[in-house]
Amino acid sequence: MSLTNFEPLSFCNLKEDWALSGYKHHAKGASKALHFLHGNGFAVGSYSKVIAPLARDYSVIAQDAAGHGNSPAGKSFVGWNQTASRFNESLTQYIEHSSCPLYGIGHSFGGCMTLLMSVQDPKQFEQLVLLDPALFPPRLIWLLRGVRMAGLDHYVPLAKRTRKRRTQWDSYAQVKANFTGRGIFKGWDDDCLDDYIRYSLSCDDKGHYHLSCSTWMEAAIFSSYPKGLWKAIKQLSVPTHIVYGKNTYKYFKEAYRLAAKINSNIKLIEVEGEHCFMQERPSDTVEVIRDLLK
Repeated sequence: MSLTNFEPLSFCNLKEDWALSGYKHHAKGASKALHFLHGNGFAVGSYSKVIAPLARDYSVIAQDAAGHGNSPAGKSFVGWNQTASRFNESLTQYIEHSSCPLYGIGHSFGGCMTLLMSVQDPKQFEQLVLLDPALFPPRLIWLLRGVRMAGLDHYVPLAKRTRKRRTQWDSYAQVKANFTGRGIFKGWDDDCLDDYIRYSLSCDDKGHYHLSCSTWMEAAIFSSYPKGLWKAIKQLSVPTHIVYGKNTYKYFKEAYRLAAKINSNIKLIEVEGEHCFMQERPSDTVEVIRDLLK
């Protein structure tokens, strides 16, 4: 499944020299519009098997963060909070021409972005559906902060592994074999894996495949954190559902429980699967989202 029926979407801030790309789809007669953001290292097209079915009933804006899909990486990662601010800015021209209320959906890094966007502009979204969002418990944020202050952020395990990732393959078959059933891709629906390869990698004129998201960008995101996250969580003012995988990371679960405890707008829903449950069970995920948007 792909986003071939979607229109390309782009926004450029020439003054600050940055741009964001993505896709948009107008569903005739739709009363709601969805904004969809992706996880770190996954171009938004990787979620096609979730996004495309939703587009039958909802208008959709799906965007790629810097360094993902066709969005240029820039010279450095500008940080979680500034990234959220750029997404909000990029939506302005589209929201002005739409009468449909906008609902925010995001996975992992994109889930945290969606939350930050809502706090930065409380009128942006009517409701949030956060799919296993990258929310860090306070103890982990303090740890990451100390690591960065000591100049040791390049030693963060996930970032360290990312920088060592393989970035090039000689053929599609080689790419598919490399990812199938391994690491974060274990248990993925086969179509979702194909979509990841289609949108998160590029193919050159020799038939060689390359990661579209540079490992330095992916590592920079993994070794950093959103500033003022827990203040933002307390300030979140719209109905929010955090849908998370039963077998996701323990520190995410810890953060979700705390978030729901300190903000009554946040409700938790556990589903079968890992951190990328939506790529393991895309059809089930579509139904969960539909139910929450009713």
